[in-house]
Parts: sequence; C-alpha cells; structure tokens
Amino acid sequence: MNSKSFNSFTEILQFFIKFFKLIVAFAAILMVLSGIYTVQSNEVAIVLRFGRLTGSAPERQIKKSGIHFALPFFIDEVIKIPVHTVHERDIITHFKSESELFVNIENSGYLITGDNNIVLLRVNIKYQISDPVQYALFASDPENKIDGIVSARMTRIIANMDIDSVLTSGIAQLSQTLLTDSQKVIDELKLGVQITNAELTGISPPIETLMYFEQVRSAAVARQTSIQRALETASVQITAAQAESRRITQAAASAQNERLSKAHDEMADFYGLYSQYVINPQIIINGTFRQRAAAVFARTGGAIVIPDGAGTPVIVLP
Repeated sequence: MNSKSFNSFTEILQFFIKFFKLIVAFAAILMVLSGIYTVQSNEVAIVLRFGRLTGSAPERQIKKSGIHFALPFFIDEVIKIPVHTVHERDIITHFKSESELFVNIENSGYLITGDNNIVLLRVNIKYQISDPVQYALFASDPENKIDGIVSARMTRIIANMDIDSVLTSGIAQLSQTLLTDSQKVIDELKLGVQITNAELTGISPPIETLMYFEQVRSAAVARQTSIQRALETASVQITAAQAESRRITQAAASAQNERLSKAHDEMADFYGLYSQYVINPQIIINGTFRQRAAAVFARTGGAIVIPDGAGTPVIVLP
C-alpha cells in the first residue's frame, strides 16, 4: 500500500471516529435530557431506580409539582400520579335498566332486599388518590378493585334493608353507609384511595314490577303529604290554643287583681269603722244600719225606713 492510499484511509478512519464521537456525545446529551421531567400542579411523582423506590423517607420519595431530574430511562422510571384529580366511577354491576330481569336472569344485575324484594341500583363514586406510593406500587388494577368493593358492600347493605327504605326514606343513609363501609375495606387493602362521595344515581325495580313499585312510592308520598298537613294543622291549633290560654290567664289575673284591690278597700273601710266602733259602738251601729238600709231600698225603688232612736221609725217614700 502506497503512502497516498494510506493517508486516504487514515482520513476516512478519522472522519468516522469524529462522527462516532458526535453520535456518542449527542446520545449522551439525549440521555441526560431524558432525565428531566415536569410534574404538573395536580400531580406528584415517584421514581423507581432499577425497580426500587428511591428516597429514604416519604418526603424524599414523593416529588411535588415542578421540574425534576432523574437518571436515564433504562435506570430510573418516573411514575406520575394525579393526586389532586377527582376520579369518577359508575358502578353498574347491579343495574340493567334496558333489560328485562326474567328474560335472562343470569346476566341481569340485581340486589335482594331484606324483605325479599328485587331492586336495581346504580352508584356514582368520586375518589382521590390519598397515598401515591400505595396506589402506584401495591395496588394492581385499583379501579376494578374499587368496583368490586363497592358492589360487594352494596349487596350486604341492601340485604339488611326493606324495599320501602331503599326507595324512599333510607336513600341518604344508604349512601353514607356505602361510603363508610367501602372506605374501610379500601383502607384494609391499602389501595391508597379516599372516597369523597357516593351517590345513588339510579334506583329502580325490575321492569316487571315497576307499576307496583310506583304505587308504593306514590302511597309513601301521599303518606308524607298527609303527615305534613296534619303537623301544619296541629301547629295552627296549638298556636291558637296557646293564645287563648294566655288571654284567659291574663283575664283571670286582671280579675284577681281587681277583686284583691276591692277586698283591700273593704278591709280598710272595715278597720276604719271598727276603730270608731270601739270608741262609740252605738253611733256606728246606727249609722251603718242606716247606710245599708238606704242602699237596699234604693235598689228596690220602694220606701225607705229610717229608725229614729228607740222610737217609731221614720218612713220616707220615694
């Protein structure tokens, strides 16, 4: 090989070496840049390094919103969890609104109440992720688990209720009990989820018995209406009775005060006469007799007899 050919080969080799270095440098830059990630305001993130969670304490394990750096993707895996997002699930395991129950009963969702009635329920669950580490690492398929938990608890709760309560007065209590019981199981399974609301969005009997349930519901509404009217009537009558009672009490108190005042005046007159009677009894007797007799005859409109000492009485005709 001559020197000219050798020089050409050397130049080509150097070119490929430079090109390879550029590729390596570019790849290195890409790998470094691949470790930069952004966590949104509604998220947190955790980093797995060779499959193990990084950070020795919870505050180091959970990355909050902002820009962060991790090692290249084949070393570190970044998992983002939307902890501030409200998630919704429609639980329709026991709700088949468009199918007739007895046509294909094996594929029809239904619940049996404590008094052996059939009811179809649909529930809307709202939840948030309360523990991102548990949710991301230890809970496989958490949404299906939530569906199963809520459906199971709903079956148990309905089995202890009668149909009237399910359709009318017990709806609010049913929702609260379902939320509390479901959350208890979720906590025991460590799914890292917090249920914030459980709402019954569909409560209906099977199509075959719908007419009868509507009659029951109408009767329940009529019953509540009658009770409300009775309470209103009772309230009006009680108010009137209380007002009449206050009027009678006030009238009695007024009459009592008037009579007591009159009695006090008469007692004062009596004690005044008595004090005079002690001094001169005959004068008081004569004067009192004249006054009483004059008053009596004045009311009768007849003659007035006024005794004059021990002699013959004086008769005064009107």
